[in-house]
Amino acid sequence: MMKYLVAYDIGDDRVRAKVSRLLMKYGYRIQLSVFYLPRVSLSEVEALVKTIGEMVDPRRDRVFFYPVESVEEFMGYPLEPWEVLVV
Repeated sequence: MMKYLVAYDIGDDRVRAKVSRLLMKYGYRIQLSVFYLPRVSLSEVEALVKTIGEMVDPRRDRVFFYPVESVEEFMGYPLEPWEVLVV
């Protein structure tokens, strides 16, 4: 199981609400457009990336999936750029 931080900027209210409801099934909101997914498998993340990617408008919307470690392990160091999945 992995931990992810998902941040998004979605212009359409309906699409933003759908994405929010979808992400709530996997984790919880920590800010208006940021979710923490504490226990997701790689296949679940790949499915979320695909599903959300089909919902949003790639010309104006942005959704970022950041893999994270727990605070004790992560210690504030930034992730390497190649570890970030972008929709």
